[in-house]
Amino acid sequence: MDIVERVFSVAQAIHGQLEQVKCCKHQCQRLVERIQILLEPIRILRAQPQKHISHREEELLWKLLQALGEAQKLVVKYSQTSWIQKFLRARSALEEFVEVNESLGDIAQGLSLLLQAEQKATFLEAFQAKICRRQDAEDLRDDRAFLDQVIASTEEPEDVAREICANRQCMESKVDWMQSELNKIVRVMESLKKVNVGKREDITEIQPDHLTFYRHLQATDTYDLYEGEYLKYPVAIQTFKRPLTTDPVKVRDIFVKEIQTLKKFESPNILRMYGICIEEKDGSPCFSIVMEYCKHGTLRDVLTKQPHLSWEVRIRMALGAARGLYRLHQTEEKSRLHGCICSSKFLVAGDYCVKLSGFELCETESSIKRRVKKNWNQVSMLAYIAPENLNDINYPYKRPCEIYSFGIVLWEIATSKIPFEGCTTQEIMEKICNHHYQAPVGDDCPETLWRVIDQCCAFDPSQRPSAEEIVDSLADLEKRRSQGS
Repeated sequence: MDIVERVFSVAQAIHGQLEQVKCCKHQCQRLVERIQILLEPIRILRAQPQKHISHREEELLWKLLQALGEAQKLVVKYSQTSWIQKFLRARSALEEFVEVNESLGDIAQGLSLLLQAEQKATFLEAFQAKICRRQDAEDLRDDRAFLDQVIASTEEPEDVAREICANRQCMESKVDWMQSELNKIVRVMESLKKVNVGKREDITEIQPDHLTFYRHLQATDTYDLYEGEYLKYPVAIQTFKRPLTTDPVKVRDIFVKEIQTLKKFESPNILRMYGICIEEKDGSPCFSIVMEYCKHGTLRDVLTKQPHLSWEVRIRMALGAARGLYRLHQTEEKSRLHGCICSSKFLVAGDYCVKLSGFELCETESSIKRRVKKNWNQVSMLAYIAPENLNDINYPYKRPCEIYSFGIVLWEIATSKIPFEGCTTQEIMEKICNHHYQAPVGDDCPETLWRVIDQCCAFDPSQRPSAEEIVDSLADLEKRRSQGS
C-alpha cells in the first residue's frame, strides 16, 4: 500500500473509532474534523500517478501519517474504560492534544500549496493559530465541565455510570453544539470541493433542437451572438458566419480533443462552456459554440456603462478576475497562458462575478472562424502589451507578460477609463518603452489595489507578482473592507 493510501486508511480508522470515545469527546471530535479537512488536498495527490508526487509532498505525507498515528493513539486511549478513571483523577488532557493539533497545523501550511488560491484561504482558515487556540480552549472547558460534575458526585465507577446517565440531557445539548460546529466544517469542506473537474465532462456536441434562441445580442464580421436557453440553462450562443471549413468531421475531431483539456478548467471565475452545435442544412454546416450567459456582458461594457460603481463592487470584480487568471495559470505543470488578456476577455454575471473567457474551445473556434483585420482604434491592444514585448517582437511571451496585461485590466477596474484613450500607436510606444509610463489612479483608490496595479505594471518583469500573490492581496483587501477596517 503506498503512502497516500496508508494516510486514508489511518484517517478512516480514526473516524470509525470516534463513536467509541467515552471522554474528551469535544477534543477528539475537533481532532477528527481537522483530519477530514486535511484529506481534501491529499485527494489531489491521490489522483496523480505515484511518480508525479514530489519529494517535498512525500515528506509531508510521512509527517501527516506520523501525526495521524499519534491522533489515533489518543482516540483509542479515550475509548477504553480503563483510562476513564485515570483521567477523572488527573484532570489533564490539554497537553496531549496540543502537540497533535500543532503538527496538523504545520502540515496544513505545506498541503495548502496543492490548492487553488480561492480554496487555500478557506482551507488555512480552519488551521489559523488564533482560531485553533480558541476552539481548543472551548473544547477543554466543556469536557472538564462535564467531568467536574461527575467527580463532584462520586469517585466510584458505578456512580460514574449513573451520573453519565443522569446528565444525558446536558450531553445532548453539547451534542447539538458539536453538530453546529460540524456543520461549519462541512461548509468549509464543501467550499473546498467547489472546483470539481468532473463537471466538465458534460461539454458535448449539442443537438440543434435542444437550443432555444431568444434575442440577438451582437453582430461582428465573423459571428452573431444570441441569448438563448439550453436544457433550461441561460446560455450565450455564438453562431459563425461564412465558416472557414465546410467539413464537420474535421471540426468534431478538433472539438473532441480540445474538451479533454477543458475538463481541467472548472471554476466559478472561468466561463463555462456547454459545447458545440453543428447543424447541417442543404449540405452546408452551421457551427455554433454554446457557453454560459453573463448578464452584464464584458468587463469593458460594465465599466463604460456603470462608471460610478462602488469600491466594494470594483474589488469584488478585481478579485474574481484574478481568480480566473490564477485558475488558468496553475492548472497544468506546463504553463498555460491566455495570450490575449484585456478587459473584453472578462465577462460579468448578474452578481458582478467576473469570469475569464477567450481561451476555451479556441482551437475549435480557429478551425471555424475566418481571420479578419483587427481594429486597433477602440481600446488599443497595444495598451495591454508588456514593455519587453513591445521592445522586442521576438521576446518570449511568459507569465510576467500576461501579468502586465492583467495590471492594465485592474487599472481599468479602478478608474473605469480606457487605457491610453486618444493616443496614437507611436505615442503609446513612446510612453511605455521610453518613459516607463504608468497611468495614475484616483486618490480614493484603496492602497492595496493601487499597489497591486503598480506591481503588475512594473517595467522589470521580475518585479511583477504571480497570479496567486495578486489573489492573496485582493482577497485580504476584500476581507478587511467587509469587516469595516
